[in-house]
Amino acid sequence: MKFTEYLKKEGYVRYRGTVDKSVYEYFGCKCAHRAVWYHKKDSYQCAGCKEQCETPGPEGFQPFLMME
Repeated sequence: MKFTEYLKKEGYVRYRGTVDKSVYEYFGCKCAHRAVWYHKKDSYQCAGCKEQCETPGPEGFQPFLMME
């Protein structure tokens, strides 16, 4: 099973917002151009390379406006 398939099975959805460069600096990312982020409650997971970086909070991720 591909990692992206696993993430979707676990309830993650593709994150399509802007990710600040500070997130990549925090992880020491050398391939930010390949980043593909997925998210679910309290978890942001990158599937862009073998490192599969994960962060629990939304700091550095563009917030979305929720419409009710």
